[in-house]
Amino acid sequence: MNIQKYLHVQENKNYSAEITGSLLTVSGAESVQFHIEDQSDKLQLITKDNAPAGAILIAMEHLFAQKPELKAISVNQKSTSRQEFYQNPSLWCSFGKQSVEPEQWMHTGQVFHPVRPQPRPGDLLYSRFVPVIGKTVSFRVVDIDRDLETFHFWHNQPYVAEFWELAQTESELKAYLEKGLTDLHSIPTFVEFDGVPVGYFEMYWTLEDRLGPYYESEAFDRGFHLLIGNKEYLGFKNTDAILKSATHYLFLEEPRTRKIMAEPRSDNQRIIRYVETFAAWRKVKEFDFPHKRAALLECRREKFFMGNFL
Repeated sequence: MNIQKYLHVQENKNYSAEITGSLLTVSGAESVQFHIEDQSDKLQLITKDNAPAGAILIAMEHLFAQKPELKAISVNQKSTSRQEFYQNPSLWCSFGKQSVEPEQWMHTGQVFHPVRPQPRPGDLLYSRFVPVIGKTVSFRVVDIDRDLETFHFWHNQPYVAEFWELAQTESELKAYLEKGLTDLHSIPTFVEFDGVPVGYFEMYWTLEDRLGPYYESEAFDRGFHLLIGNKEYLGFKNTDAILKSATHYLFLEEPRTRKIMAEPRSDNQRIIRYVETFAAWRKVKEFDFPHKRAALLECRREKFFMGNFL
């Protein structure tokens, strides 16, 4: 196989991985070799006892990504299942809670909800190489100085404006982003492929969102609004990579998140048809917002991580 490059987000280190015969070589500050023993749907990796933890994780990521049929990988006799591995945030997620802490609560209007953490403009939140498209998908917080021109262009394309209804001036959209960056219930982000801006995601907590009253929302439920603004990246494979990565990130960021919700317009057939192909998601119902007829979509943590979607 060709050499594949990876970013360990929490270490902020670049690695590469390559398989030659039964040897897997992971290179970073130093090179580490793993001997691969194939055991049907499980692989055993043998390496020296003092192999860096980061290199071990990269080796496992490379194998799980290249071999979708793998159910587990054992490294020096310690076995990790696929669903366990992909719930470890350290490789991909640089923002959020790594362990459960005592909860603090606050009021927003009439809603009582946990205090929400807020990243800074420009922060990298998540990055993962997706073999199906051969690109690294990343989410970073919007930086107005850097992103406003692109954001304005995207929203003034007819196919985006039809559903977002934000075909506005740069100054109006600047105010929209400024408000989003100070709103603790949401995070405005750009999604990128290999550093190229592709789309815009608003990731939010549903309890204090307008969606909260329309279903039995729980304290750590998440939701998102999305658009693919760069036409070069429209298409099923790219959309699939983005939505699976967004779902992955939101479950990693907060270990108490059990459900991710979406509420596209009920006539947005592109999204509805996509959900029918992604078995971790389901359509719960249709309902009426004051401004639109919406479809309520749901993804549960256990279905996502048990479903071999990454």
